[in-house]
Amino acid sequence: MEVQIVCTKLIKPSVPTPPHLQTLKLSPIDQVQYPIKTAVVLYYSADGSTGSAEEVERRRMDLLETSLSKTLTHFYPLAGRYIKDGNWVDCNDEGVEFFVAKVKGCQLSEFLSKRDEMIDQLSNLAGGEFTSPIVSIQISMFDCGGLVMGFRLCHSLFDAFSSISFITSWATASRQGMDDHEISPTFGVANSILAGAANDLRLPKMKPLPRLMGIDNGVTERIVFDGAEISALRAISHDPSFP
Repeated sequence: MEVQIVCTKLIKPSVPTPPHLQTLKLSPIDQVQYPIKTAVVLYYSADGSTGSAEEVERRRMDLLETSLSKTLTHFYPLAGRYIKDGNWVDCNDEGVEFFVAKVKGCQLSEFLSKRDEMIDQLSNLAGGEFTSPIVSIQISMFDCGGLVMGFRLCHSLFDAFSSISFITSWATASRQGMDDHEISPTFGVANSILAGAANDLRLPKMKPLPRLMGIDNGVTERIVFDGAEISALRAISHDPSFP
């Protein structure tokens, strides 16, 4: 399987960030997080759209880019740049890193059926390496019409809950439009709460992460949920008696 990047661009918010929101100070706890990007990879089969392959791809990309731009207006720190020396985010609307890739030599269904090989290929689909943009997104298109969306998000700014909120909001905006799905996330709350006690906090100094690539004794663990298990979990989450 070959993954070839065919386009790289920066996607900016559809509406400029107001001046009073252009500086986001990280909370004391976030300041000691490791400077890493966590990865999320999502898979989508062909949606049955009509038209030539080129037309379908163009419509998909136009929709994804437009809805992403509108979503970034509400998640504006993601389009900024992290200023490490000052532990703050310059919300300057430079944009998130957006890659488009073509996958050759494999169908999506074939790729997903080879779980051991799939693990080895995740780094090629997850949206690039750690760079100055806070978020990197890669859309990898298969010849069968399926696609893979890979995200890398700076963990110092976005934890798992925040990352999923962003991805879910973008997905909803793509399906329904932003006008029907108004989002009002709030940033900087943790810093405001901890600001008065920041000088009294005794935060540990983090040691550098060990070098993971190139080692001989690394271990990869995989947890697999099949369709029936996911349906059962979904039913539980909608049960009124569930705490």
